[in-house]
Amino acid sequence: MQSSARAVDLNVRSSPQLHSIYPGALAGWVMDSFDLSMMFLLVPTLAGVFFPSNYGLAIIGTWSIYTTTFIFRPVGGLIFGRVGDKIGRKGAMIITLLGLGVIIFATGFLPTYAAIGVGAPILLFVFRIITGIFGGGEYGNSASIMMESVKNKKRGMWSSLIQSGYPIGYTLAAILFLGLNFYFGHTSFLSIGWRWMFYIGIIPVVIGLIIRLKMPESALWSDLNKRSKINRSPIKTIFSNRKMLVGVLTGILAMTGIAWVYGLTLGFYPTILSINSFMAFPDFIYVVIAAILTSLVGYVTSGAISDRIGRRAMMAIYSALAIIVSVPFTSMILNHTGGVYGVGILASILAFLTTGIYGVIPSFLSEKFPTDVRSTGVGIGFNGGFIMGNWSTVFLLLIVATTASTFAGWWAYFIILGELAILVAALLSKETKGIDLKSVK
Repeated sequence: MQSSARAVDLNVRSSPQLHSIYPGALAGWVMDSFDLSMMFLLVPTLAGVFFPSNYGLAIIGTWSIYTTTFIFRPVGGLIFGRVGDKIGRKGAMIITLLGLGVIIFATGFLPTYAAIGVGAPILLFVFRIITGIFGGGEYGNSASIMMESVKNKKRGMWSSLIQSGYPIGYTLAAILFLGLNFYFGHTSFLSIGWRWMFYIGIIPVVIGLIIRLKMPESALWSDLNKRSKINRSPIKTIFSNRKMLVGVLTGILAMTGIAWVYGLTLGFYPTILSINSFMAFPDFIYVVIAAILTSLVGYVTSGAISDRIGRRAMMAIYSALAIIVSVPFTSMILNHTGGVYGVGILASILAFLTTGIYGVIPSFLSEKFPTDVRSTGVGIGFNGGFIMGNWSTVFLLLIVATTASTFAGWWAYFIILGELAILVAALLSKETKGIDLKSVK
């Protein structure tokens, strides 16, 4: 028993298998983000494909379908978090990535509104539910196996590197969107080109599966398995333990705020920058790509600095700065201040501050739970935030549509609301920087 514990300790501290664990964990992040970001980019296109001709209502309808399916991400977090805690992180990760790839590829074959009428948006909704379940199952296991395989004092940095799969996936989706628009032309892209976004999505899945089949299992989970300490009821354990329940709730609150502001910034940029010819194609895509890459810098910065000052302090600093700049920056973006370059700079800085804190989240969540329930706890905490968090854009669009108001003011106030949720979650959480994951009870 003693020698086994010592071996695990050495593995966690020196991470000799990190070279295969990191790409395996990152692959799912990239694929999940590719799908989510692809839908962000395709909202204006899919609105015309899956709904009748009222463009305003079609936009709201498409956002509603996209957002409603996020409710099912916690279902995936529960199902596959439990699977990961019972049979291992690796096995669960193979299942979720395979399921995610198949349903994304199949979405490219969906019939349009012109072909089958109201059945088209219904089918899109069903497919997005399935996508949400598999996507929701990705996070808990990927974050857990990564955080269980790195040095305690460097967990924040590696947290940001694994979370960076999101801007990487978004960048790939944006580049593909741009390339397909140029290849097919705008008219043909609206009729057939958009389908290739889903078809090509199978490529990173195949690559990711090859990597995951070769990756090792989490050393901490393997040690539990060897000692017959696997928790057969992780959900019950979490909800019957006050400390773990608080960890889940603060995680959900933080993720509600992050999902809320992500949907209002990087998620909303493709729509707000292009709607009513505010910015012509391909200029708005260039701005989106610049903002994504800047957010990537924000991820790495927040994660690395959190290893020094703590997760709570880092989250509070980013939130406070985002609140300060929200009103002036959104106003200048809507007024097209500085032209394409000016808007690009403003949108990038806003993305850095509002979404950069994502880099802290894998460590922030993983440090709240012991190994025997970590995948389940992280999966619930992360995905639970999407139940309300991803409705921000729909609520904003509905308010503007029903009150005949402009986006000015409302957009900034919505961002501030999300940042306050992140700030409160940080203040309600205990600092866990550098904690040994084996000692979490």
